[in-house]
Amino acid sequence: MAEPARSLEPSSQPTRTPAARRSFKRIALRVLADGLAVSAALFVASIVRFELMPGSPARGVDYGMIALVATPVWLLLFWLYGLYEPRQVLGPVNEFKQVFNGVVAGTITIFVADALKLFGGDLARGWGLLALGSGLVIVGGERLLVRKILHFLRRRGGDTTSTIVLGANQEARTMVRTLEREGWLGYRIVGFVDDEVQPGQEVVGDKKVLGSTQDLEDLIRRHHVGLVLVAASAFDAGRLNRLFWELQDADVDLQITSGTMDLLASRVIVQSVAGIPLLYVRRSGINPFQRALKRAIDLLGSTLGLVLLSPVFAVFSLWIKRDSEGPVYFRQVRVSRDGEPFVVWKFRTMVRDAEDKRAELEAQSEGPGLLFKLKEDPRVTGAGRFLRRYSLDELPQLINVFRGEMSLVGPRPALPSEVEQYDHWVRNRLNVKPGMTGLWQVSGRAETSFSDYVRFDLFYIQNWSLSLDLWILWRTFRAVVSGEGAH
Repeated sequence: MAEPARSLEPSSQPTRTPAARRSFKRIALRVLADGLAVSAALFVASIVRFELMPGSPARGVDYGMIALVATPVWLLLFWLYGLYEPRQVLGPVNEFKQVFNGVVAGTITIFVADALKLFGGDLARGWGLLALGSGLVIVGGERLLVRKILHFLRRRGGDTTSTIVLGANQEARTMVRTLEREGWLGYRIVGFVDDEVQPGQEVVGDKKVLGSTQDLEDLIRRHHVGLVLVAASAFDAGRLNRLFWELQDADVDLQITSGTMDLLASRVIVQSVAGIPLLYVRRSGINPFQRALKRAIDLLGSTLGLVLLSPVFAVFSLWIKRDSEGPVYFRQVRVSRDGEPFVVWKFRTMVRDAEDKRAELEAQSEGPGLLFKLKEDPRVTGAGRFLRRYSLDELPQLINVFRGEMSLVGPRPALPSEVEQYDHWVRNRLNVKPGMTGLWQVSGRAETSFSDYVRFDLFYIQNWSLSLDLWILWRTFRAVVSGEGAH
């Protein structure tokens, strides 16, 4: 069949802004916001030190001139610490680390200049320390505010970058699902380009293959693309290198995956060995000290939770008893670390004979893979619908955490019938204790596939850290408050 003729009419989309101009505009706005924040921080330090605290400015020192000179120096240090990289996407913790480094370096620079008598007098030490503190607070706060504004705009379609994904394999699909779920990152996926999949075929949702790599430059122009995102595992090394050369003169930014979707970025360092870029991967796994630390946090968290939430337990227990016949708690055998069975506790959210009715509903399951899920399960009680919406039915699992059968954070506790169907790879989920919450639960659990469910759990096990646990707990709290993703 002959390929349909392409329309020669100009696209109705707005004229594409050159990549260099887009990057310059974004960076200039960041620099302007940081410059105002740094100036404000130094001004606040002067007000606090010389207006609100006893003492007077050192003779011969012009603090206004110091602020005027120090501001561009601090901005230069921010640039050296990587805060103005094009298309930089930092987590809040990593961004604050870089801000911290820049502010501390800026303050040290002021003290060094004072030691060299560049200010013509003796700088007030208190002012310098206040500049450090106010810099961390004001610049950190400004960065957080800008982040929130950008997230707000991007979730509503603003400040996004039209992106074509090279490749349509599993890595590419996983990457696109992740980027679309995290809309605040600002990627607007136009479609896929692949040599093995027919144009027009849907790959993820309504996102289709636009054409082959031979059409790439034309597709970039027609769709006003600003970024090409390459799934490295979709092409062999020779084809990848040719694609890079072909895009050399194209006015687009280029990003390429490492081909290691299951590794946390903090575990990977790019090293140059004889001019060859190699990925150094830090060792993974939970060592005995980390396991003891995790258990200590579980004990502390479960004890506090059981004590502080005891009135809530009492209220829910009375409601469940009045709402339907049956026990307050639902108990079921699940599988813990190394395949050990245990009894999990939950508030009962279904009618008493729910398990007997499950066989009738198996064919209607909407859960991924081996998981049984129904969005509109007829067995759920009135109280159960409320408890499930906010995941409050799982609060009694604090008892399991206290007893050491579960952790606050970990993979979902599996049924013995599910474990019997695990292959060797999926059984790696049993290397750690199951958790009340986990990476899968805070990553859009109702919309993920079974392969994603397994991938999230194995990713967590491979990349465990205390900061990852704290991040998951924070995301869980937000999800519970908003009722997101629960059924």
